[in-house]
Amino acid sequence: MKIIQVSNSDIQGGAARAAYRLHRGLIAVRQDSQLLVLDRRSPDQTVLKLEHFPADPHTRFLSTIQKRYINQNRALLSNTSFSLPYPGIDLVSLDAIAKADIINLHWVAYFQSPATLRRLLTRKPVVWTLHDMWAFTGGCHYSAGCTQYQQGCAHCPQLQADPYGLTAAVLQERLDLLSDTPLVIVTPSQWLAHCVKQSRVLRNQRIEVIPYSLETDVFSPLNRAEAKQALGLEAGAIALLIGADNGNERRKGFAELLQALHLCRQNSQFQALLAAQKFQLWCFGIPNGQLTELNLPLHSFGRIGSDAQLRQIYAAADLFALPSLEDNFPNTMLEAMSCGTPVVAFEVGGIPDVVKNGMTGWTVPLGDISAMAAAILEGIFADDLREQRGQASRQLMAEQYALTVQAQRYLDLYENLIQNPPNQHAGREEGAMGKSFEKVFYPLALKFAAEELQAARRQARQQLERSQAEAQTLRDRLTAIETSKFWKLRTLWFKLKRWLGLSVDQE
Repeated sequence: MKIIQVSNSDIQGGAARAAYRLHRGLIAVRQDSQLLVLDRRSPDQTVLKLEHFPADPHTRFLSTIQKRYINQNRALLSNTSFSLPYPGIDLVSLDAIAKADIINLHWVAYFQSPATLRRLLTRKPVVWTLHDMWAFTGGCHYSAGCTQYQQGCAHCPQLQADPYGLTAAVLQERLDLLSDTPLVIVTPSQWLAHCVKQSRVLRNQRIEVIPYSLETDVFSPLNRAEAKQALGLEAGAIALLIGADNGNERRKGFAELLQALHLCRQNSQFQALLAAQKFQLWCFGIPNGQLTELNLPLHSFGRIGSDAQLRQIYAAADLFALPSLEDNFPNTMLEAMSCGTPVVAFEVGGIPDVVKNGMTGWTVPLGDISAMAAAILEGIFADDLREQRGQASRQLMAEQYALTVQAQRYLDLYENLIQNPPNQHAGREEGAMGKSFEKVFYPLALKFAAEELQAARRQARQQLERSQAEAQTLRDRLTAIETSKFWKLRTLWFKLKRWLGLSVDQE
């Protein structure tokens, strides 16, 4: 079986890493898998970088709309990605696509659009693994509690204003082009599957739940005392680990975690631990800017470039705090647990699928700061519980979340689709974009093009005025020189030299 995975990137970002792990898992079970990406970061020869593709003539205006109508128009509710459904690259004519028996899409914002995806679906079975909510919303990647994707996505709370009705048009575009197609949706978590089933766009599609996997042989426990000492911490001290690609993203919950840690500081036992210099807060990724305000011993590892280094940090830590307010199936959760480090988290998204309170970690009600603080304190001071839950976490990862386990689940799905191909959808969308999106795209493109032209005219006029002012200044200076007593004497001197027949070359 020839399988092609399609992702924006191979290893840059959590969704990309999840797609790459599936790809490597399929290879591990002896499948012919390739990963097609726009942004290739790994040296893996089975990863194909898409090059020399035709440029979308709408890209410049789409970029302007993305920047000015979305990025510069965000409300305070969320700062998580919010993306247009276009541009898209038509993959139908690619040799790797033509030869594949099955196509598995992943995170494809800025890569695949509803129109290009519809054309792809006329060829062969397509599975779309969702890593967030973007596939069925009006543009947000996480809805921040909003449920309008279940109806129409009008009046988006993540935008300050939407006078053109962009988000509603995007949702309608997806509905027009994708709702009657034979897409098969895979979600890593039960939570995301529930969201898909409630969505207006994808509720009628086949939906499967297949969790992420990871390299359980790479992310495995170490001797914790030795790992701590290697990182400069006493063997008997406690390390609380936090980490995210961007700690300033609101849905990652670091503001809530900071509040919980402030409560921890009021605990006398925790104060004694600090006084004895037996506690450190560890952080990887881009740290939240407020971490230093905690006045706790803090060590930031920054961005981690290798799995070996990341494993050492996880394995050395005593507890991993995961305060996400909205999340699908965090890779960091799997990695920490696979290294034998239990997780304390809010009960949200796909986290409860794996972190079982009292068994493999601690979960507390979403937003309950006091409960989060209490769970952290118990995780720090209850050595036996921490050890038991860490061991249970490792066992769960080794048994159910290895690369080959996930790969076999996908392989079973692929074989089922090939043996029982879904009915092809009626008709094809030939345009670069659908009619619903065109209705807002062209007015917005015209608006911003006109504003750019006006700005260019203003800039040209200002430059002309500056040049005219500079020219007038020079004329004034020249006039001043020509009327000065020095200039008159100089002119008289040269006249005298000519009368005397002397050289006047210097005039």
